[in-house]
This record gives sequence, C-alpha cells and structure tokens, in this order.
Amino acid sequence: MRLPRIAPAVAAAAGPCLLLALLLGLAPVLTALTAHAGWALVPSALGAPLALPPLRAVPLGSTGWTQLLCEDFAVAVLVTAAALRMRRHVRLRPKAGPGRRALAGWTSLVAGGAASGLWRGLVTARMTDAGPVGWLAYGAVGAVSGAAWGLCLGWLPGLASSLTARRAPGPAREG
Repeated sequence: MRLPRIAPAVAAAAGPCLLLALLLGLAPVLTALTAHAGWALVPSALGAPLALPPLRAVPLGSTGWTQLLCEDFAVAVLVTAAALRMRRHVRLRPKAGPGRRALAGWTSLVAGGAASGLWRGLVTARMTDAGPVGWLAYGAVGAVSGAAWGLCLGWLPGLASSLTARRAPGPAREG
C-alpha cells in the first residue's frame, strides 16, 4: 500500500545516480573530464578513487575483469545506498516539501558516494597489498572522496527528488 508513494521518490534519487555512473563509464566523458578538469586527478594520484564509480560493460585500458566487476559492484552500492537513504526519508517525512525533499536527494548521493568510495578504497588496498593501516587509510580516503563527489554532483538527484514532493494545496480558484 505504501509502495506507490515511496517508489517515485526512490526512483528520483537512484535514477540520477545510475545515470551519472553510466556517463562516467563512457570513455569520451571520462576523457573530457580528465582533460578539462585536471584538478580532479590530484586526489586519485594520492590513492583516492577517481570520481564516482563508472558503470562499464568491458574493462577500460589495461584494467582487468576483476577491477571491472569491483567497479560495477561499487555502482550497485552507490545506487542502493542512495535508494535506501531516500526511502528512509520518505517513510519518516511523507509530506516533506520540495526543499526538504531536494536536500534528501542531495544527501542520498553523498551517502551513496561515501559507501561506494569505501568499497573502492578497500579494493585498492587489497590490490596494493596494503597492511592494516593501509586498509583503514584507503577505505577512509575512498569514503571521503566519494562523499566529496556526492556533494559536488548531489544537486542532480536533489533536483529530481524535489519534483516528487507533495505540494500543499493552494487556495481554491473561482471562475
């Protein structure tokens, strides 16, 4: 019974997250990002994952199938965390206005980015054979990096989520 009210808001938060992952999975978009926003490569040079996780069907360059599957799983983590965050918001505040719903959509990408960044950081720690401190450091840096990208791009799911808000009924019009 509650599913019809929750589903549009969850889809409005998870859809843009999936769309961002699909766009980052396209080689021309990734090339344009790295060519025109060189500052975005600085954290990855220090070990942080680059941007949000990309969704691809085949490995990019010399990365293997294991790395591809880990990145695709990170996309699943991103979308799931965003959907769960929005689902919780709608269950707690079903009559939220557009502003509050937009903020919830924005924070859904922040939460999803942090969760997927944590996973990607742990994968990097495993691939580099980092010790216990390395696992903690890579995981923390991945979570912070993912949350930062979520802060930068969270307006997209925020905008989509604000469209699903219940608006207060206006005054009755005559005529």
